[in-house]
Amino acid sequence: MKSAAVSKFKLLPYQMLAKRWTGPAFWLIPAGIALGWAIPKLPQLNQQYSFAGWVVAGIGVLLFTYTLLLRRAHIRCHKNNFVIHTPFYPVAFSYQRIEMIRLLDFKSIFSPEKEKKARRQLYADLWGKTVVAVNLKGYPLPLWWLRLWLHPYLLHPGETALVLPVEDWMKLSLKLESLRTAWLETRRQRQGR
Repeated sequence: MKSAAVSKFKLLPYQMLAKRWTGPAFWLIPAGIALGWAIPKLPQLNQQYSFAGWVVAGIGVLLFTYTLLLRRAHIRCHKNNFVIHTPFYPVAFSYQRIEMIRLLDFKSIFSPEKEKKARRQLYADLWGKTVVAVNLKGYPLPLWWLRLWLHPYLLHPGETALVLPVEDWMKLSLKLESLRTAWLETRRQRQGR
C-alpha cells in the first residue's frame, strides 16, 4: 500500500510532446514494414536500399517507445523531498533547498514572442497556464547536468528556480507547502531535543 503522503502530478511539457508525436511515431512502424516488404519486390528500385524500410520501422519503434516514456514524466511529492521523474532520469529536491513557492503565469517566465514558431505552436496550451515556481537555495546537481535531463521549461531562465507546469497547480502548490512546513517542523523538534 502506498503512503498517503505521496502525490503524483504529470508534467505538461512532456505530455504535450507525447500527444504530438505518438501518432506519427506509431504510423512510421507499419509504413517502414510496408516499405521494407515492397523494395525487394520492385525491380526498378536499387536493391542496396532494401534495408531502408526496416530502418524507418526501427526509428518508429524507438520514437513510439520514447512517447510512452514521455507520458510517464511526473512530479512525486514525498515526506522529505519531491522528485521530478523525467523519461530517463529522476531528480530529487529536498525541502531544505526550498526558499519560496509561488504561483506565476507561464508566459511571464517564458515569453511566447521570444520562442520559435514551431515551439510556440507545440506548447500553445502552456502560455495561458498558471505554474508553480519553486525558488531554491541551490540545485542538487550541476546546472549543466540538469539541463541535460530536464525539459527546458522546467528551469527558470533568470533565477535559481524550478518551473513546474502541471494541470492541478493549486494542489501541487499546497502539497509542496504543507510537506515543506511539516518537514521544517519535524526538523525543529529534533533540534529542540
